[in-house]
Amino acid sequence: MKIVGAAGYDLALRERIVAAVEGGMSVKDAARVFSVNVMTVYRYLKSHQLGQLHVVAKPTGRPFQLTAVHEAQLLKQLEEHGDATLVEHADMLEAATGLKVHYKTVDRAFTRLQITYKKNTGRSRTT
Repeated sequence: MKIVGAAGYDLALRERIVAAVEGGMSVKDAARVFSVNVMTVYRYLKSHQLGQLHVVAKPTGRPFQLTAVHEAQLLKQLEEHGDATLVEHADMLEAATGLKVHYKTVDRAFTRLQITYKKNTGRSRTT
């Protein structure tokens, strides 16, 4: 079986699976031939009957905590305090905006903004 993300399989594959079953192939055989779960085939058949085979479920998950305002604050902090740790950036963000975040959230924000976080070469802080 293939492992796919929240977006599911491609629409063309879904249509081929449904066409194979409607053409006389058993559900189990279709699942084996297309390397999908039997329940996936049943779900596609039901969606096809409802005319919703093309509908893809939206990925779930938590929304970003940081808005553009928070990211701008992080960039400002980074300019002013280049040697601050991620924990210190999280603390400064809380002090400036009131939003308490984990240091890993700050790290993900820096990654999204394509900012690499490197210590200075002497491993000592500059003041």
